Amino acid sequence: MNSSLSIICFSLTFCFSSAVFTQTKVIADGRILGLVGGKSGGSYMGYRLHISFDAEKTVIDSQRKSFISQYPGVDTYVAYRTPYFYLDAGDFRTKAEADDIYSKLRKSYPLSTIVKQAINLPRID
Repeated sequence: MNSSLSIICFSLTFCFSSAVFTQTKVIADGRILGLVGGKSGGSYMGYRLHISFDAEKTVIDSQRKSFISQYPGVDTYVAYRTPYFYLDAGDFRTKAEADDIYSKLRKSYPLSTIVKQAINLPRID
């Protein structure tokens, strides 16, 4: 009798406790939430070098290969935005970082520019 009463009490407690929902409200400065919220996806606003664009992907691929041989530590990205393929390079957090590489490559790539866009976190190596 005692054990069956214990089981009934435990069952009722379990049923009622599972029906209770809790809510947590975060009270913080909006600027902090903006900073924390923006860092969850792994992409940040920064700068990339826009190396070239062309309607033919083979041209972009050959330029990418050439760029990688000259600057092996700089990541490259190929994107298609109608009607062109674009070759972008780097994940720079500041314009000064982008400008450092840009000053070295603008003779080889005269159409290159610095553009502000979402970047990936730079590699640590």
